[in-house]
Amino acid sequence: MTQRHTTRSRVLRKVGAVLAASLAVSTLATTGASAKSAATGPTAGGGGDAKVAIFDTFGGWCGPDNLANSALMAARTIYETLFEKSIGGDMIPVLAESGQAGKNADGTLDLKTWTIKIRSGIKMHDGTDLDASLVKFNYDAGRGAGVLTGQQGSSYLGTAVPFLANILSVTADNTAGTVVFKLFRSQNDFLGTLYASGRTVIRAKAQIQAAGGSKASGGAGTGSCGAKPVGSGPFMVESTYVRDADKLKVVRNPNYWRKDAKGVQLPYLNSITFDNIKDSQQRKNAIMKGTYDAAMFTSGEGKYVKSIRSNKNLTEYKSKNEYYPSFWFNQKIQTQFANKNCRAAVSYGIDRATWVRIRTAGEATAAPSIVGPTSVMYSKKNFATFNMKKATDALALCLSETGKTELKFTIPADMSAVSLANVKLIAQQLKAVGITMDIVQKESYTIIGEAFNAAAGNQYDAILILLMEGTDVSFNLPFLVTNSFAPGFTGSTAYFKGLLGSILSLTRHTDTKVDDLLYAAQALPNGATGNGGTAAEKKAIKDAYKAATEYIQGEHLITSIAHGYYALFTKNSVKNVGKLKGPSGKTQRVVTNWGIDWTGVYLQK
Repeated sequence: MTQRHTTRSRVLRKVGAVLAASLAVSTLATTGASAKSAATGPTAGGGGDAKVAIFDTFGGWCGPDNLANSALMAARTIYETLFEKSIGGDMIPVLAESGQAGKNADGTLDLKTWTIKIRSGIKMHDGTDLDASLVKFNYDAGRGAGVLTGQQGSSYLGTAVPFLANILSVTADNTAGTVVFKLFRSQNDFLGTLYASGRTVIRAKAQIQAAGGSKASGGAGTGSCGAKPVGSGPFMVESTYVRDADKLKVVRNPNYWRKDAKGVQLPYLNSITFDNIKDSQQRKNAIMKGTYDAAMFTSGEGKYVKSIRSNKNLTEYKSKNEYYPSFWFNQKIQTQFANKNCRAAVSYGIDRATWVRIRTAGEATAAPSIVGPTSVMYSKKNFATFNMKKATDALALCLSETGKTELKFTIPADMSAVSLANVKLIAQQLKAVGITMDIVQKESYTIIGEAFNAAAGNQYDAILILLMEGTDVSFNLPFLVTNSFAPGFTGSTAYFKGLLGSILSLTRHTDTKVDDLLYAAQALPNGATGNGGTAAEKKAIKDAYKAATEYIQGEHLITSIAHGYYALFTKNSVKNVGKLKGPSGKTQRVVTNWGIDWTGVYLQK
């Protein structure tokens, strides 16, 4: 991608090094890792002081500093989202009171207009109001719509831009308490975009405005946006907080807006300390010895998970196998991957059943599709399961059609032993086919910065990474299309189409049929809230998404390795996990890729 002028290059420099999204590079899990329990029961602030072992670092708190997995769990004690995902898979209101599509003159749904009613009476940690104008400010800043300027604006931009690329405009009405989103194309799952796997959080205006260099040095902000988080959540950082990449202590927000069913103000806990313990064995020891109240793991750490389960003093909370680590072929950097047969050779050459048995101790499941059976996109058709003859036949065609004598490429692994072992096993399997896969080890944040780079695009020949997830499509789609800005986009952020529209496209493919199929499915009616229309409408949507999946699998644009889960082990003294109902009266999922909701949790002796 060429740099055309100074402003553009400034944006590229600022954005090019960031994305921690919901990513677990080459691992299915990598990291993790006390608990002072004092608890008397579920009373306001009397629930004790918890210590939690996690496996990700705290890279920062500004727009581009999207935290990975378990670190996001800590962030979600500070920040909240407009919507959350229920146990049943619906989008349920949190900071929002409601959200629905508009109506056309003929009474049909207008999926290009979505009105969100903002819940009233909520204060941010700095005492400012959470209102419609603040929500608008957050979304305008996240999509680069001009509310921030110069270095300030460049510093705040990140992967939110492609996720929000369908938004034409955002209008706030503080009197009515509503925010209206106008979209470029019809989108039946827009509330899912506003959730974005738990990442589209609402920050205080002052924190966002602090993006960029200090005013004294010519910048537009104080530079403290990434240094201190300010949200509306049940917990907050102390006034003396100094960012530590491996530790975060949050304390009870005394002015939190929610109460439990008995009228007790939440949260129950007095404080939570999150410690990053990367090594799986050390994290396991920490929870087994009782040094910590809770610890997070994934199916990729299967042998440790099985060992922990034997401890009767611990309770396991586990998600479904709805997280799909995938192998992404970079067609631009490794030009042989622009050839379908070269991609097929790798896809057919991976023995997923053996990989799952060895690397996850059978805790994950071998992938039969790029998504799992609970996803609306699910289809096994055209998926390349392990077949040595098909792999070698495809390799022969690959070499003949590309005029090469070998298929050789490089893949990254992070510095953990788990990550290296994961990719080493795939390398061994491909070697049997006649394919050479070299491995380069780097820190995760370096890999992420080089893979999701606005200036150069993905810089790796291929990458094994967790991006695809869940039951719906809103979070998955930006990674699959050629550019998140649809053709002909005319919004105020159209300038970013060339810079950031394809930053999430690790394959760098140019097949716009993928875009057409996915966008067509997303434009079908699915009820006013996007949580489900008639049976016929649901079937039409499912059939349309299946067609997109079958095309992607038939072209071998990506392939999935395994489908796995996230789990949290707690001491038996940790109570009420997953029991608190949300403001809407529904209960959110107990465990996700970002862990659990700590709002209603307490410790009991």
